[in-house]
Amino acid sequence: MSEEQWSAAFREILIRHLPMAEAMVEPDAALAGLGLDSLGTVNLVLELEDSLGVSIPDELLVRETFLSAATLWTAVSGLLMEPGHT
Repeated sequence: MSEEQWSAAFREILIRHLPMAEAMVEPDAALAGLGLDSLGTVNLVLELEDSLGVSIPDELLVRETFLSAATLWTAVSGLLMEPGHT
């Protein structure tokens, strides 16, 4: 997976919430290593939900979802493909 496979909106939101990230985030880079902490995770989830029009269910609010940009995009893109998503 490469960053080109993510939506531009996802990339922009992700970068805003990673204090130590540069303009590009490697898919397998640890989000915690790029400065994502627990408060940052909450803010990231809220912005993803608001900006992308998804609702991240409780079962996805686990450490594994936020390990890397790739794992987070897998979760978010699955929600974007659900029936009824605009």
